[in-house]
Amino acid sequence: MEFDVDAEELPVNSTGFGGLRRSFAKDKRDAESLCAQPGWRHLRYENGQGSIPLVDRKRRMIACIGGTPQDVARWTSEVVEPLEKAIEEGSRKVKFSKKEKRHKRGPFAATAIGVSHGGGEKRPGNRRLSKTARKFMEGLLVNPAVQRASGFLNHLFRTYNRPMYDVYAAHQQALHNAHPRLRKNFDNSVFSCLTVNSGPKTVTDPHADSANRPDGWCGITCCGPFDYKRGGQLVLWDLKLVIDFPPGCTIFIPSALLVHSNCPIQSGERRYSMTQYTAGGLFRWAANGFQNQEVFWRNASDEEREQWLADRATR
Repeated sequence: MEFDVDAEELPVNSTGFGGLRRSFAKDKRDAESLCAQPGWRHLRYENGQGSIPLVDRKRRMIACIGGTPQDVARWTSEVVEPLEKAIEEGSRKVKFSKKEKRHKRGPFAATAIGVSHGGGEKRPGNRRLSKTARKFMEGLLVNPAVQRASGFLNHLFRTYNRPMYDVYAAHQQALHNAHPRLRKNFDNSVFSCLTVNSGPKTVTDPHADSANRPDGWCGITCCGPFDYKRGGQLVLWDLKLVIDFPPGCTIFIPSALLVHSNCPIQSGERRYSMTQYTAGGLFRWAANGFQNQEVFWRNASDEEREQWLADRATR
């Protein structure tokens, strides 16, 4: 599916390792209202339909609807429904902070676990969690349904964007070799961080995740008892696109670049999601020789600085 957008023109920050920090107005319109606007399209998607790449005007893949395995009924019973149950039951025991329940993405509970770097942190580290949140998230990491969902997401990433997958895999290996104290979420994932949106009404406001690697992908898998034809669709504002997002489906987007949100779900419905991604700050740390940029520039040779600037031009 092609769009009249040039991926190279999407905004990044001065280092090329993150998107631009921007603020966006809230917008709670449904799919029908959004697609009544000139140039907007509604992609009606069903599980089992297969994968659909989204490309820019130069035929470069921007994003991808990964979908589900072919046996949708088995995937639903063995993965999607247990995933929903694990998030729903586990999150009830968490004492969420105000920041975790209301943030730039919307008024719903969200918890992240894994490795991060940025936002004033001096070096990469394992994300800190409260006692109840850690128990919840660590329980999810060993849950067979969550592990299968993660494995399938990474299989899709490797299949549809192998060059980027290889970059992530090599980066993760180098990072953990340099810092053995850092903990991986999964053995079957090249992503450094996992966020679980436990809602119970996970409907995001328009936003871009500027801290993530700009040209990298964020994998999103949703679940929950909601009518995906009436709500919960993924809205990609830069592409003027609304995508039906059935429970159990996985979609990849460059979340630092594309402004995205969800359409509202119906009264009494619940919707959850899990996302995997890697902070651009981790790639910056590795590119700077596993040190911060200030230290790198202070000690770098002329050749190293020239190479850094040449690499920046390609990001």
